[in-house]
Amino acid sequence: ETSRGLRVLTNAHCVEYHVFVEVRRYGKAQKFEAVVEAIGHECDLALLEVSEESFFEGITPIPLGGLPTLGDGVSVCGFPIGGDRLSITQGIVSRIELVDYVQSQRHLLSVQIDAAINAGNSGGPVMKDDRMIGVAFQALDEADQIGYIIATPVVEHFLKAVEMGKYKGFPGLGTVTQKLDSKAHRRNLRIPSERNGGVLITGVNYGGSAWKTLKKGDVLLGIDGIHVDSDATVPLRRGQLIHFEYLVSSKHVGDMIPVEIWREGERKVFDVKLRAPQFLVAEGIHDLRPSYYIVGGLVFAPLTRSYLETWGEFWTESAPRDLMALLEHGIRTPDRQEPVVLQKVLADRVNQGYHDITSAIIHLVQGQKIKSIKHLVNIVRSSKEEFLVFQTADGVRIVIEREIAQKRHDIILKRFGVPQARSADLA
Repeated sequence: ETSRGLRVLTNAHCVEYHVFVEVRRYGKAQKFEAVVEAIGHECDLALLEVSEESFFEGITPIPLGGLPTLGDGVSVCGFPIGGDRLSITQGIVSRIELVDYVQSQRHLLSVQIDAAINAGNSGGPVMKDDRMIGVAFQALDEADQIGYIIATPVVEHFLKAVEMGKYKGFPGLGTVTQKLDSKAHRRNLRIPSERNGGVLITGVNYGGSAWKTLKKGDVLLGIDGIHVDSDATVPLRRGQLIHFEYLVSSKHVGDMIPVEIWREGERKVFDVKLRAPQFLVAEGIHDLRPSYYIVGGLVFAPLTRSYLETWGEFWTESAPRDLMALLEHGIRTPDRQEPVVLQKVLADRVNQGYHDITSAIIHLVQGQKIKSIKHLVNIVRSSKEEFLVFQTADGVRIVIEREIAQKRHDIILKRFGVPQARSADLA
């Protein structure tokens, strides 16, 4: 139950790309239209509003419980494959930690249980002592009887963010860090022996929370008054540790958080205003049409996780390694805010010689380094030179005659059935 009234909570991936949503109560045949009031793909949660009051007649809202403890018994409710009736399975809490949420690859708090979570369980409540202690959302493919539920602190964060107004998601610090277990490394950084803990900041993402405040080479000692250990963990509760990003993701976008660092032999404390994470390779694109730009039959697009997923179920292994390296290790900088990829070439006489080029990272256009897809479009549109020259990250040059490209433009689009040469966001 929210301040706006009764709502239905489910997974974001259950209503992704929705056009029309219906809900039905267990044991009843009538279906009711629902509206997606809020959706958070990074935490894989969605809130549905049902305007027909009769849908909620006789319903008692499920109260939220706290974070369970290891060894607690829980019940998973849902409608997994294998039947149409409500299924309830029993499990034990085996682990509590930050995990990659499949919907977004965001690192958020999750509870691991040994109960099976299958297709159809998604969005179902996980109960303990008549209270909901999580929402079922994903399973581990490499093992049997290992499921994950969205922990109630994440659910409460989502609901509060919705109550605050326009949903802004979960913040991130925007740093890349390295553990400092090595005593030699700590002495090299001139960290006093009495100062235990801390992790080395090896990169700061442009536009992120820490940009212009923290910098490469700082040692992160504490966040929000909590000591960060040398293995990048902080206390979750007695006897349990968790990655320090939990302290950041438990806050809201716009909050201020004190960050303690060791810089050049001195302890410093900065107040950091939290922002939504800024990644070099964008998270999955949900409920939006992808960006693209076509010139001379060359199809350009920003590199995103959604694009990498087109390599299939095992995309992390089958996608090109140079593209995966940008996803896994790339840092956003002022000079490159998103990688641009030449996805493919729509074959035509204007681009002969380049028809086999696919998924190539574009480094230069007209001799200029590319910052983003919009930057590429601006350079191409403003160019008056005879040739358009693109250079890939591995040095391959692609040369197109600008005047011929303009003459062949409509012919190429018609041949390949492409209605527009660019996406609406680049118009």
